[in-house]
Amino acid sequence: MMPRAAKVLTGFFIVAVLLVGVALVFTLIQPRPAPPALPKPNGYEVLAQAGRMLADRTSDYYTMSEAELRTLVKTNAEALKLARSGLSLPCQVPLDYSAGSLTNWADLPWLKRLAQAMAAEGRLHELEGCPADAADSYLTAIRVGFATSKGGLLIDALVGIAIEAIGDTYLEKLSLTLNAKQCRHAAAVLESCEAGREPAATILARERAWSRRAYGLKGQIVRMVTYKSLRQTEQRVVSKVNSIQVREQVLLVQLASRAYELEKGERPKGLVDLVPAYLKTIPQDPVTGTNMAYP
Repeated sequence: MMPRAAKVLTGFFIVAVLLVGVALVFTLIQPRPAPPALPKPNGYEVLAQAGRMLADRTSDYYTMSEAELRTLVKTNAEALKLARSGLSLPCQVPLDYSAGSLTNWADLPWLKRLAQAMAAEGRLHELEGCPADAADSYLTAIRVGFATSKGGLLIDALVGIAIEAIGDTYLEKLSLTLNAKQCRHAAAVLESCEAGREPAATILARERAWSRRAYGLKGQIVRMVTYKSLRQTEQRVVSKVNSIQVREQVLLVQLASRAYELEKGERPKGLVDLVPAYLKTIPQDPVTGTNMAYP
């Protein structure tokens, strides 16, 4: 006869399997929800349209001469104008819960090219000796990254991070040449963006919910089989989201500190000196949730 302990363990195992089966079947039979309500008009669609209007060679902007940049910016003037109008609207990524159908995937390369076109415009302004206009172009690229990842999945977050990084790279270099008023403006724009940033946990929860609804039972089985690799992928995304957030917070503090120093003739002794005149609040570390340390 089977020992009592073995019987108990076998019973627990059978119950666990049944519970998992019931949970999977319940997931499978749930009707797919309608896609989340989108703002009307949706700024995301306007930005995607602007990206599709772009002329070629935007990816070569960092190697172009001033004359080439001027031609590129002039050629794409209408697309850049349209993009700025899109940023004045509420933006949300359109999600489709049909398996294998990500309606916005085709837009992602165009959105990155839009940020490249903004960077080209910024480089041209720098060569023309217009740092304020250059800063506006780089800030616009950063805003495109925020706007086109809002309400989206992991892939949207990753592309948004790549777009933000384009603007961050040039704005960091430019920041030391800006005057106090220009630094204040740039800091205010970045702080507004950061205030609307979705936490990594929110993005992961949306990704998992989308996967459950889009792929049903088959998707859940795949997730269980590939749990370890999926977990590692999610952790990498979280790390990248946190990394870009820290980078922009450092840039935010750098801009606010420079404005303080230019106006008062001395560096701030700590972040508390920047609030509320230069920053609304002290930036929070995305990992610890505590106040960011003064660099």
